[in-house]
Amino acid sequence: MILELLALSAGVSAVAVFLARRKSVAAKTASKRAPSRPSNDSTATKPNSKNDAPRGLRIDDVVLYADTELWLAGALHLEEDGFVMRVFRTPGSSRAAWLVQLDENANDLALCDVTAEVPAGSVPESLPIAGLRLTLRRRGHARLRTEGSDVPRNPSRARYIELTGPGGRTLVVFDFDTGDRLALLGDRIGRELLDLLPGGDLTRDESS
Repeated sequence: MILELLALSAGVSAVAVFLARRKSVAAKTASKRAPSRPSNDSTATKPNSKNDAPRGLRIDDVVLYADTELWLAGALHLEEDGFVMRVFRTPGSSRAAWLVQLDENANDLALCDVTAEVPAGSVPESLPIAGLRLTLRRRGHARLRTEGSDVPRNPSRARYIELTGPGGRTLVVFDFDTGDRLALLGDRIGRELLDLLPGGDLTRDESS
């Protein structure tokens, strides 16, 4: 089925083809596991199970949230003496253009879009945005590694700041060493609200 989809892909957008392919792989994986529970063998794994130990998110994963599919096409990896955050680009989604992973196991997530409400210059520790006052949660400097598509390519470091407010409102701002700024505003979501099709776990043979 996947080969047939690829053969027809000339007239279909890249995002639509990718999501269709991930659904097919997930369905095949589920059908192989379906009629019985796994044995007591401690080495058995269930890559699509939300009960597994969290592995974080990776590019090529598809996250299902409510009625929306979010394809993680690219990522900014921020690290400084360990994990800081990952920022994923989700092209083609009507719900959010970015998904921010704020902890290593992807239990603390925010769906965000670019905002122009942040004033130029250093971001203060308290800032009114869209009628809500957001306050500092953390700030720092981090090494930056990019992966995948639709993300800035040139920066190697960034100053970052995270502000939070009522109802899980979240603002993250990145000032790159190239002089560019990326400001993202959105809302936190619980991991229990997500279903994950772990495309980032698939080998090239499995995904073709």
